[in-house]
Amino acid sequence: MAQAKGIREVGYVDVRSHVHGGETPTWKGDAHKCHHPLRRGNRLYTSYWQGGLVILDIDDMSKPKLVSGLDWSPPFPWPTHTALPIPFKIQNRDFMVVSDEDVFRQVDYPPYPAAFLWLVDITDEKHPQPISTFQVEDMPPEAQPRMTGCHQPCEIVTGTEIPVAWFAHGLRIVDISRPHALKEVAYFLPDVPPGSDRVQSNDVTVDDRGLIYLLDRVRGLHILERT
Repeated sequence: MAQAKGIREVGYVDVRSHVHGGETPTWKGDAHKCHHPLRRGNRLYTSYWQGGLVILDIDDMSKPKLVSGLDWSPPFPWPTHTALPIPFKIQNRDFMVVSDEDVFRQVDYPPYPAAFLWLVDITDEKHPQPISTFQVEDMPPEAQPRMTGCHQPCEIVTGTEIPVAWFAHGLRIVDISRPHALKEVAYFLPDVPPGSDRVQSNDVTVDDRGLIYLLDRVRGLHILERT
């Protein structure tokens, strides 16, 4: 359960009894919170914002167990938004795509450039290993305005080409078929919508026909077809 304000965590509430509502958060600050959990079978792949990500065993949903976790903040300044497991093997190994969200940055961290995409080997899920990253070509090395870089990959995975909403850089389609050499194979940069000073591509999904739906966080929806 996630509260609208304050600290958020993965947990449960027994609605049959108001005195048995589950755990109460004990950590301090608001940088560590459950942001975007994704379920695959008996595993929950959960981003914890400035606390990185965790893989949880939810075979017993009332007693989730920690399998492993990763946290690269610090040194990287952005919160982790999505940990997306790939539902098939690539080169006989298991992977997850991880996006950091280019929005909130710890002020005391170094001025890194915009957030990017990670590929993590989870063949041994107790010891996840980041093996490669992808950044938009020609991204300046200095710090960029918020909401310039990566945000969210499409959570419907049908192949090794992953559509990613990339804030001010629109839609980026990243090929992960060579896990150590991620490659952009297509992109779409919308026009700046009325009422905004730049593109803010926020969410992306696909349907069973292969159409891509790209949503701008200010206004606007584009329906795209890969050529």
